[in-house]
Amino acid sequence: MTTVPANEAFSLEAIGHIQSDYPDKFGIPRQPGLAPAARAELVLEGAYADPLAVRGLDAFSHLWLTFVFHQSPERWTPLVRPPRLGGNAKVGVFASRSTHRPNRLGLSLVELTGIETRGGVRLRLAGCDLVSGTPVLDIKPYLPWAEARPEARAGFAPEPPPRVAVGFEAAARAALACRPDGDELSALICQVLAQDPRPAYHRDKGAAERLYGVRLRDVDVRFRAVGDGLRVVEIAPA
Repeated sequence: MTTVPANEAFSLEAIGHIQSDYPDKFGIPRQPGLAPAARAELVLEGAYADPLAVRGLDAFSHLWLTFVFHQSPERWTPLVRPPRLGGNAKVGVFASRSTHRPNRLGLSLVELTGIETRGGVRLRLAGCDLVSGTPVLDIKPYLPWAEARPEARAGFAPEPPPRVAVGFEAAARAALACRPDGDELSALICQVLAQDPRPAYHRDKGAAERLYGVRLRDVDVRFRAVGDGLRVVEIAPA
């Protein structure tokens, strides 16, 4: 048996980049599908922007995207602190989905809602959890009969993350009412904030005094903690 050197290098090239509702990392759900209202497009580039390369892809409803955590540092550590464990307990990097990992590779399951092949190739996606500009390395169709395993053990994350209640101040509601995509943006805001994107160490008794902001699409959404939930106080142009 041939042994491959551990330090062998491979050359990888992005086939395209993501354009999504998430201009910044903060607030992005930590798993795909948790914010189904999130819109995104994968824009294929160069030789990969060939309609022949996606022929037949419209027969599949979901895709695996292999991508690079391009905004994460290149360094990695063998132990990480998953937010799911409160940001305190450590597990091995290979027992986590941390962005701080060797090669910075990620894998995301997204819904394919359409394909545009006029003037290039653009894949329309829903439930995406990727920041705008993310380089995508590969696309593979999702096969539920081969890859769905309901009986599988899920370690320290056996259930979806708990959701918190999200409310809106009158001014925030008014800002949404002025937009043609107001209902859709409202749903996106609720789905993102329901994951409580605040750092775990901010979720204390003094948290109500802090004002947080998350960028979604072309707006800044400013919110604070109220009781056990979050309340949107302002929606302003980014």
